[in-house]
Amino acid sequence: MKKIVVYLTFTFCFTMAVNAQQSNEIALVIAPLKFDDESSYQLLYRRSLPKENWKLRVGLRLLIDTDKETRADTISTNTGTVQYDLSAGFQRDLRIVGLKKIKGYAALDGYWNSDFRQSASSDYYGYFWNFGLRPTLGVSYEPFSNIRFSIESRTNLNVNLQDYNAKGNNADQRYTFSLVDHMAVGLGYLF
Repeated sequence: MKKIVVYLTFTFCFTMAVNAQQSNEIALVIAPLKFDDESSYQLLYRRSLPKENWKLRVGLRLLIDTDKETRADTISTNTGTVQYDLSAGFQRDLRIVGLKKIKGYAALDGYWNSDFRQSASSDYYGYFWNFGLRPTLGVSYEPFSNIRFSIESRTNLNVNLQDYNAKGNNADQRYTFSLVDHMAVGLGYLF
């Protein structure tokens, strides 16, 4: 049985290494300037489409950080958050004349973000959800046939909806536009 598993693993790895046309990529994208922020990272999947230089993009970010208890003498407060971010869109690769391993790209993602947050300074919770568009410009570099580094800048057009369980009118709606929402670096594996 061990020989079969080793053989299948070797065959799979060899096939992936020989395959010159990788159509899938899984990447970890991190915004180093917002590293302390929960939204500083994203898992991104890209798939090449039959139309030349076009890719489908699907992203996921998930943070579960609940049941933090802070004590000050005899008073204790609980805080926590559950967040997720789903995105999907298309990417167009742009060739740079004279460079084979470096490409530019432009992308447009639509996203849905949700955040359930319990505040330490009050006894109510807040539920926030956002949706919007995220135009992206970037540059990628492929030092090997299955590794890709990227640097990208994202713009954000956002609709933010909020709901609180406190007394009174507890709903809010905001529209925001950020020309440079954040800069991000990515490390991708092509297969």
